[in-house]
Parts: sequence; structure tokens; C-alpha cells
Amino acid sequence: MGPMIIFDKSFLQSLTVDEAVILDQMFSCVVTPLFFVETMADLTKETARGRSAEQVVGGLAERTPVAHSYINTYHQDVVLEDLLGRREEFDHRPAVAGGIPVKVEGKAGLVFRKSPEQDAFDRWQQGRFLEVERVFARQWRDELANIDLPSITKAWKSILRSEDRPKTHEAARDLARRAVDAGGQNYRILRMAHNLLGMPPRTLNAVVRNWKAAGSLPLREYAPLAAHCLEVDLFFELCLSNGLISDQRPSNKIDISYLYYLPFADFFVSGDKLHRTAAPLFMDARQRFVWGQDLKADLAALNSYFSTLPDEEKAKGLFTLASKPPIDHNGLVADLWDVRMPGWRTPKPPAPKMAPKAEAEIIARSRGLVDAASRSGPYSWDDGADVEHLVIERHIPKQRGSWRMFSAAVEASNDADGRNSLADQ
Repeated sequence: MGPMIIFDKSFLQSLTVDEAVILDQMFSCVVTPLFFVETMADLTKETARGRSAEQVVGGLAERTPVAHSYINTYHQDVVLEDLLGRREEFDHRPAVAGGIPVKVEGKAGLVFRKSPEQDAFDRWQQGRFLEVERVFARQWRDELANIDLPSITKAWKSILRSEDRPKTHEAARDLARRAVDAGGQNYRILRMAHNLLGMPPRTLNAVVRNWKAAGSLPLREYAPLAAHCLEVDLFFELCLSNGLISDQRPSNKIDISYLYYLPFADFFVSGDKLHRTAAPLFMDARQRFVWGQDLKADLAALNSYFSTLPDEEKAKGLFTLASKPPIDHNGLVADLWDVRMPGWRTPKPPAPKMAPKAEAEIIARSRGLVDAASRSGPYSWDDGADVEHLVIERHIPKQRGSWRMFSAAVEASNDADGRNSLADQ
């Protein structure tokens, strides 16, 4: 499992299917709800001659990572939890919802079933779309067309004198940061975050109550994700005020929204010029922005490398064959691994082969946990309970693009269970 990476729709669209499969193998891909919504919205988008909207969406779904991917929770849901003081550590790992607590043989476990988004991507690859998805796509495009950025520009121009408006993106970020971190205004900034970030009005009293109980802390200390998202929003509006970001493209608001998810990954990859300029301003020293065309080129090089391996090696399946870059690889993918996975180049002795009995016991235990999660009335543990088992259910096609994903032995074992794809448990 490689470094955590977030991508935007334009980057995934730029890849061939085989390049996208290599991306999925090399990185733990954090899939944002924004990517899912943008993809669905293409159902009503005018397309190039010869391709239907359904084919465009199906092609994107075919490229979407499945082997090492995580559907991140919608940022507003995480922000609300943050403002309520139910803080998590935002340490470049995704916020994944939907874990089902279970208890099997006296031991607590957590099961993440296949998400509705993953089910939708599977359907879209097969050309199957729900009418509600088409309706949503039309509504989303209507809402996008109605985003009124010029009115935001006008409002800020009425507040800031020309000489006070930021002249660079860095200056806009600094001004936004000072506004979020202004001393002596903790309550006002908390209220501003709750309002500007679109929190439900009914939650304000609980937010203020919990904030006071925590000591009326500055927003960045009390709710760091809320502070980050507020800073991104203020930055965007300040950039509009002086033409640093165009107010004539409503989609700029969608593009900037990807930055809300930066705390959930190590790297952000995009081919969008706005992302290239803005994203590094909101990343910490451990993170890096990756230009999409640079990564695409290296994924193509890796695909060519693995394709030239002997047939007996490729028969193991890409899932085993390409669990990390080649040790002597000096491209961008290996560079990113060097940054976040130090020591991966050091050869390690092969792991001892697991005895068939032990392997069967692990598989049986995993399936027992999944079965328990499927039954009504899941186990509810107390806070602080030790989780001894974690199961993430994934459905990985046996063939992706040109690549066979698993060995014949693994496929045969899966076929014996009557499955058409493999669940990683």
C-alpha cells in the first residue's frame, strides 16, 4: 500500500486505462465526493462527436481506483464534527465513514462494506445508470451555472480599497490566514466559520456550547479542519476581488473545493493550473503538489516496464507483481515513495509462506466478520474498546485494461465461492 494521494477528475481523464491501473497499484487513492459528483454530472454534459455521455462516464468509472482506494467522507460532514469538538487527527489519512462494529468469538472488529459510490462506479462501467443519477446531474449543472462569482467580487471590492486587495496568490493566502487566526476574536471567527462553511443553523447552539466547554479556544486549535476550509474559502474570495482568479468561470469554485481535502492525503495530483498555483499554499512540509502530466508520463513508463516482464512473472497477476515500484526505478513515482515510504528500496527477505490451515482460518474469520456485519443489530462497543480485526471489503475485477490482476490459483479459489470479482478482506 503506497502513499496517500488525491486526484481531480481532469487528471484521471488524462490517463489510459492501463496507466490508471498502475496508479491504483502504486498509491492509496483517496476518492473525494467531489470527484464522484463531477463524474456523475457528466451524464448531462455535451460530448465530443462519436461518444455518448454514458460512454464518457463509463470510461471514467473504468479508470477509477478500486484496489487501494478510500472514499473520503464529504468535507462538510467532517467539518461539522470538527466544530462540535469531536476532533480527529488530520494526519494525511482519509476520513472514511460507514464502519460497522461487530463482535465475533468475543473479539471486536470493524467492517467497511462496499460503499454506494463504489457500487455506482461498477454500474457505470457496465453502462447502467439510475434515473435519479440523471436528474441529479441536470440539477448539479443548473446549480453550477447559477454560481454568481461576480457578485462575490463586487462585495469584496466594496469592503477593500484597491490598495488593500492582495496582489499575489501568496498575499491572498496570508490575508486569509490572518483573518482566521486574528487574536481576541475567537467567538466571531467560530460564528463566521459556521456560517460561511454552510453548517446547518440548528447546530450553532451545540457548536458554541461545546466550544465554550473546551475553553473557548482559537478556531485553528479547536477545529483545525474548519479553520483550513475557512481559510481556503476566504483565499478564493480575496483572489476574486483583484482578478487573481477569474470570476467568469463558475467551475473555479468547484476546482478550489478540492483543496478542502488536502489534510486527508500526502500528495495532490492535478493538471489544473489553478490547483498548481493554489494547492501548495495550503500544504504542509510533508505534502507535495504533483503536476498531472509528469505523473502520467511515469505511470506510462512503469506500465511499459511491467509489460516487458516474462510471462511467468505476469502470471502472478498485477496485484502481486506491482505492489511497489521497481527498486532501481528513478522516476516520479519512486521519488514520491522515497518521500513518504522511506526504506522501501531496501531489499527484505521474502515472507515465509503461510500454512494452508492458517490461511484458511484467516479467510474464515474475515468472512465471519462480514457475515456479522450483514446481520441486523450490529454489536455496539464502548468507547475505547480494542479493535482486534479490521475488514475492508473491496471488489476488484479479475481483468483491468490489459492486466490480469490475480493468479490463476487465486481466481480459481474465488470462482469456487461463486464470485465474479475479488473481495480484499
